[in-house]
Amino acid sequence: MDENLLLSFSELEETHWWFVVRRRIVLEELRRRALEDCREVLEVGCGTGGLLRELSELHPDWTLRGVEPSTAACLLAVERGCDATCATFEGLPADDASLDLLIALDVLEHCEKDSVALAEALRTVRPGGVVLLTVPALPSLWSPHDDLNGHFRRYTRATIAAALVEAGFSPVRVTFFNSLLLPAAWISRKIARWFRLTRTPGLRVPPAPLNAMMKAVFSLEVWWLRVGRLPLGLSLMAVARKDR
Repeated sequence: MDENLLLSFSELEETHWWFVVRRRIVLEELRRRALEDCREVLEVGCGTGGLLRELSELHPDWTLRGVEPSTAACLLAVERGCDATCATFEGLPADDASLDLLIALDVLEHCEKDSVALAEALRTVRPGGVVLLTVPALPSLWSPHDDLNGHFRRYTRATIAAALVEAGFSPVRVTFFNSLLLPAAWISRKIARWFRLTRTPGLRVPPAPLNAMMKAVFSLEVWWLRVGRLPLGLSLMAVARKDR
């Protein structure tokens, strides 16, 4: 096990502005859903277990499990008390119609065939169950960042909704987020494409003042998403239900 890699995974999930605020947005969305009958929950791509640990504190009555394709991250999640298994979205270790809630945060874009992954979600979620997904948005923003991170696609509101419908789900809410930082991201990615920059630095925690500033700006969207949808952004969040 690479200790430096494990520490990197852990630091990112615990302190990086993107992971911290995305978790807040997801937790707020789950609170709004008022999932009173929820018991069996699976997070696909659970990383080192940051979201699972927060959910266990908020919902001690839920049975929480995670799957993670990275062996190093999965082992650290287990060491931290999470019930995690090394597996992929396309082959979930869950029985048919056994889940009340499936969460996959920025995972679907890594699947070569998202239809296969969503078919697995449909198989494992019970009738009346819910899936919550986040994915990168706007194909026009494709950049070396997407290549470096092994993305197969970026989505629009229409394409993520269509993928869910085709799989057999009924979309409940689809909204953009990470909107306030969109102008800066658009400029940086256009520059990367214009100058054919093929390599970008790996994701790392920014210097503390910058990380705090980015977190503060991004956090404003938590409030906005409580009352409405955002019209444009770097990411999309989709909530859908399995009707039967």
